Amino acid sequence: MAEPLRASDSPAANPSSTQPILTHEKSLTKKVAKGSEAGDIYDQQILMLGTQLVTQISILVKMSRLHGRTNAALDNPVDSALTVIKTLAHDEPISVRVQNDFLFLGQRHLKVTAAQMPVFSTVIDTLNLWCIGGISFSKEVESRDFREFIFQLARFDPATSSIATFRTALEQNSVKGIELEERRVLRGKATAKTRYATAASAVGKLVQDSREKGTIGFKQAKRAIQSIVDLMMNDEASLLGLTTLRCHDQYTHNHSVNVALLSMALGNRAGYPKVELADLGLAALFHDLGKANIPMEVLNKPGEFTDDEWQMMRNHPTEGALSLAKMRGITNLPGRMASASFEHHMNLDFSGYPKLNVSWKLSMTGRILMIADCYDAMTSSRVYRREPMSPSKVLGFMFGKAGKSFDHTLMKLFMTCVGIIPIGSLVLLDTNELAVVLKPAADPADAEHPYVKVITDAQGTGIENGREIDLHEKDEAGEYRYSIIRLIDNTEYKLDTSRYFV
Repeated sequence: MAEPLRASDSPAANPSSTQPILTHEKSLTKKVAKGSEAGDIYDQQILMLGTQLVTQISILVKMSRLHGRTNAALDNPVDSALTVIKTLAHDEPISVRVQNDFLFLGQRHLKVTAAQMPVFSTVIDTLNLWCIGGISFSKEVESRDFREFIFQLARFDPATSSIATFRTALEQNSVKGIELEERRVLRGKATAKTRYATAASAVGKLVQDSREKGTIGFKQAKRAIQSIVDLMMNDEASLLGLTTLRCHDQYTHNHSVNVALLSMALGNRAGYPKVELADLGLAALFHDLGKANIPMEVLNKPGEFTDDEWQMMRNHPTEGALSLAKMRGITNLPGRMASASFEHHMNLDFSGYPKLNVSWKLSMTGRILMIADCYDAMTSSRVYRREPMSPSKVLGFMFGKAGKSFDHTLMKLFMTCVGIIPIGSLVLLDTNELAVVLKPAADPADAEHPYVKVITDAQGTGIENGREIDLHEKDEAGEYRYSIIRLIDNTEYKLDTSRYFV
C-alpha cells in the first residue's frame, strides 16, 4: 500500500531535476477521508506548496526584469517552481487565481502572514496590471515554457499590454502547459476589502509599537474605523462577509478587525449614531491590546497552556485597560475603551475573567464586545485549533447562553446582523445545489430565506460565477421559488466560503 504522503528522496545531482516533492497514488486526493488526520496533513502541505510557488514567481518576476529569460541566475528558482508545479499538477492542472487582492490555489485560500505580504503583493500587483484573474499550469510545462511565461509577465507596458497580447506572445513562442484566465471585477467588495486591510494594518502597527516602543499609534486606526463606518452605512453585508476570512497565522490582527466590524453592525442595530459607532469600533479594535504584553511564544503556542501561561492570558484584559488608560489628549474616549477592554471576557453573569471583589456595572460597549469577540473567536482558525466551528453552530451555542453569558436583547439583535442562518454558512437548496449565504434576509420575519450564491450544480460539481438568489422571492402562486433543505457544515467538508466575499 502506498504511503499517503511522504517527502521525496534527497535531490538528485542534476540541478534541473524536477521530481515531485510529494509522492502519492494518482487518485490519492479522492481517497483521503475528509476531516481525517491524513486529509489535514495533505491540505496543509498543498497550501505550503502553493505559497512556495507564489514565492518563486515573485522572485522570478523581479529577476527577469534584470536578466531576461535565459540568464543562469534564473536556473534555481525556475527549477524550484517547476518541482512544485509538477507535484501539484500530478493528477490534473492547477491554477493560481487572484480575487480582489487575495490569492487562491484552486479552491484553497492561500493565507498570508505579515512577513509574506511583500512577496504576495508583487504577484498580485503584476497579475492585476495584466487584468489576469488566474494562471493554470499542467504537468506538461517545461523550463523553456516557464521562463518565457515569466519573461512576458514581467514586461508589462501600460500603452500596449493586455491579456490578449500576453496570450498572443505565449502562442507565438509555442509555450505549452500554461493558460491565462481573465479577471472578474467586484468593485463594491474590493472597496470593503481595501478598508478591511487598512484596519488590519493599523492593528498590526499599534501592536508592534506597543511591544517595541510602549506607545500606541491612534490616528491611523481612527481613520481606518471612520472609513469603515461610512461604508457600513451603505454596504454592511460586504463588510460582514469579510469576517469569514480565517487565518490562524494572522488571527490577532484579523480578529481585532472582525470584532470591530461585528460590534459596529450590532451597535447600528441598537441605534447608535454614526459618531458613537466610530467610538465603538475603536474600542473593539483595541480590545485585545493587552496581548501585546504576552510573549509571542505563548500567543502562538499550539499545545495546552501551563498554569503560568494561562494566567498571562487571563491578565490581558487588565493589561489592556491599563495601557489604554494611559493615553492622553483624546477626550474621554480612552476611558471608555479601557473599560471595554477590561470587560470583554467577564460575561454578563461575571462568570468569566477578570474576577472582581467589588460591585461592577457592565458598560454597553463591554456587553456588545462580549458577543462579537466570542462569535469571531469560535468561528476562527486558531494556532491550537485549525478547524473552526461553523457559524450556525456557534450562533446556536451562544443563543443558548443568552441571559447568562450574553445580554439577551443584544443577542437577539446580533442574530439580525449575521442572520439566523449566518453569513458564510453553506446550505443545500431544494434544487440539490449548494449555496453560500451572502447576507441575511431583508425581512427579519422571513429569516430562513436569506440572500445566497449558488456554488455547485445539482450533482455537486463546483461552478464559477454561480447565480445569486434572494430566497425571499415567491412565484405567481405565492410559493417560495427556492428553499433551504438543510445547513451543511462547511468545516467538515473543508470548504472555504470566504472566497465568495473577496
